[in-house]
Amino acid sequence: MATLKIKFKNESGLSDNLVSIGFAPGTGNPFRITYPDPNPLKPLELTIKPLNESAGDGNWYALNDLCNGVNIENFSGRIYISYGKTWTVLNSNYEPAQNITDPNFFLRYDKMELTFNGDPADVADLTSIDYWSIPMQLETSFNEASIQTDHGLKTGTTAQMVYDQLNSLTSTPQSGLANALPALVPGQFTQQQNQPGSGFARIIGPSSYPPVGGVPVTPYNLFENYLTSLNDDKSGQVNSTIATISGTFSGVGPNVPASGPQSSQGYNLTATIDSSSNITLTGTVASGTKATTIVYKKKDLINPSGIYGANTPFSLNGGASQNPANDVYGWITGDLLAGLNIGAIGSKTMIKGKKVGEMTSSEWFTLPNTSLFGSLQSSSSNYNQYAATLQKLSDAYNFAYSDRFSPVLVSLNPAKVNTLQISLLNAKVN
Repeated sequence: MATLKIKFKNESGLSDNLVSIGFAPGTGNPFRITYPDPNPLKPLELTIKPLNESAGDGNWYALNDLCNGVNIENFSGRIYISYGKTWTVLNSNYEPAQNITDPNFFLRYDKMELTFNGDPADVADLTSIDYWSIPMQLETSFNEASIQTDHGLKTGTTAQMVYDQLNSLTSTPQSGLANALPALVPGQFTQQQNQPGSGFARIIGPSSYPPVGGVPVTPYNLFENYLTSLNDDKSGQVNSTIATISGTFSGVGPNVPASGPQSSQGYNLTATIDSSSNITLTGTVASGTKATTIVYKKKDLINPSGIYGANTPFSLNGGASQNPANDVYGWITGDLLAGLNIGAIGSKTMIKGKKVGEMTSSEWFTLPNTSLFGSLQSSSSNYNQYAATLQKLSDAYNFAYSDRFSPVLVSLNPAKVNTLQISLLNAKVN
């Protein structure tokens, strides 16, 4: 059976005994991680336990106890890093919520994600979608020869730079909602315990907030101005065409179904917006037997889980509201929401003699990273400012569809990779 060696390199500026590691698998995923006993008289592989298998202190491992690394045979989930006090597990499969009611809210922690089951398609990634706290770097190798690197801090970037630029986005809350506070934790809250090496815990990403009306109140702009600017109809009678959502869905799984919404197929739909800022897609989807209509309501688009979280519910052909799934309709929804996040929809920017707003959604994904966000829109309220900031500073996921625009995944194909090193970078922030 293929095995992936995971090594940890501490460049955080903190001592190893202040850094803890935990392995949180996705619900129902196979789990087999071991580490060699550091006692040379006991050369046995000791079993690592899932971090959050039951309520309690959690199965955390001090970094100085993992000096020999760990060996992974089966794991799909997140590896958490915690500085100082570790978060407690409230119940089986628990992971901390970005909410002041969560008892672990003020602690400093972060995570990376990986899937390894000995399959050629296995991957790892850094992610800052939910929040940003601890900079890391991933480096794969095969028999000690370096293969690929995922930079949590790009060349010339420091943790202080990321902190300053992300923090400035909401120092003055932009949502216009009452009681919104900056996204910095602890920010204006009272921190229960100072964490070593820092005066902050995390900066919460825009998609981590509860629905509008929940607590904490999102300080990020809600995309309302963007949606309004896309609707150039003043009469309220005619919908405005804003985009062409067109491309090919590759299908789901190693054994792609021959038919149905999870089969490989093309799609071609026109996106319109009405005077209430609801968006409707109409056109053809190969799996359908008739014309397709998909409707996204404004209230769902502007909620943090909507455009930001890429999880806007929709109505298909007049049916009940449903959340995006792993099928052609979820993929189509991804096209639309990615276009809103990067500012492609309605963009008048010319690239290769064509306005980006007049390109098909598939063409957006061929645009270079340097041509996204502020390069496509003159107003900063017309794109995901959090993602735009991180895109220049880190290779980590900055919003759900980062991988449609740039390579953010590191291959763990066991035929080409047998070691993954996770480096904890200098974490000092004044």
